[in-house]
Amino acid sequence: MSKWKDLGTLLMEYGLINIDALNEALKLQGETGLRLGEALVKLGKVSMEDIDWVLSKQLDIPYVIVDDINVNIELLGKFPKEFLIENRVLPLYEADDQVSIVIEDPFNKSAIAFIEDSSGRKVSLSTGSGSKIEELLKQTFKKVGLPELIDAIKTTIEKIKETSFYRIDFILAEHSCEINVFGSGILKQLTEIKGHFTDEDIFSAFDDLGIHFLYEESFNNNRRFVAVFPLENRIDIRKMPAIVGGYGLFLPEGNIFSDARVYGLLNVFPLSEPIHGYPYLATKDRQSSFEKFIYVIDAAPAEFRDYYVNTYMPGKCPSCNGSGCHICRDLGYEFKKIEGIYSSDYINQCRREDHHG
Repeated sequence: MSKWKDLGTLLMEYGLINIDALNEALKLQGETGLRLGEALVKLGKVSMEDIDWVLSKQLDIPYVIVDDINVNIELLGKFPKEFLIENRVLPLYEADDQVSIVIEDPFNKSAIAFIEDSSGRKVSLSTGSGSKIEELLKQTFKKVGLPELIDAIKTTIEKIKETSFYRIDFILAEHSCEINVFGSGILKQLTEIKGHFTDEDIFSAFDDLGIHFLYEESFNNNRRFVAVFPLENRIDIRKMPAIVGGYGLFLPEGNIFSDARVYGLLNVFPLSEPIHGYPYLATKDRQSSFEKFIYVIDAAPAEFRDYYVNTYMPGKCPSCNGSGCHICRDLGYEFKKIEGIYSSDYINQCRREDHHG
């Protein structure tokens, strides 16, 4: 390795800056506390690619053109997504005793040590454009993670059709996405996907499946909760008020109002109060009876008479007694369709019978 020289001297030796540019950057560095390279980039004297290239020469390590890299998806999955993006480090390939990486900052000793500890191999170091490393990582993770999320949602939908589960819940933690379903008072955990996902990833997945939905969001203990009410099935609501419960609430005709946010449909409007003359879908609010209310079964009034009901009522699967088997699609329940004009007394009786098997 050649004798160490400071960054300013190196940039001048390679003809990338002159002494006036260096002095201007040093002045800015003194005023702002920026590193010299950051000051030069801020002034427009050099690019980060110029600095990365010069450092590779100083350290006698390869400089990699990130645009030309074929990403090793399997190797990428061995390290935390957030760590790679934050440190702008891209694993290239691994051999018996070493793992090759390209990193923006070759002096990032903690990141290099983490790679060595995680892989159990020595690091073979190269450097490259940090912004391009970050962009490539984000694009790659989006392509890798989103199909897995889409498949999980698609599988969930197939599993809960013709059941009382009308809501799909996503619990987003730093390194995982838990998928549960809810309906008729039952919360069922279905699956968990490893990786970092956002609410926008969930929306994109439903877009890919061509499903519009209502949704609610909250955030607690560093986890985001997204409850999705798919609008999938068209049902003939014969009388208002109505109570529905089953996968896919309904696809509305004309204007309708909701107490949840709306994604994908122009004729559904989020609203906290019903408007006379228009249907109103209540997914969570137990408001007083109204002539054009459409409730999900869990938000229906405690006492009602002569409501149109179109729902599924759950009962423990007799084959597995609720533990889950192939007959009940591992849900632990079988489901009976109810459609007609009913009162709360009848629905509550069905619930009691189903609860006691």
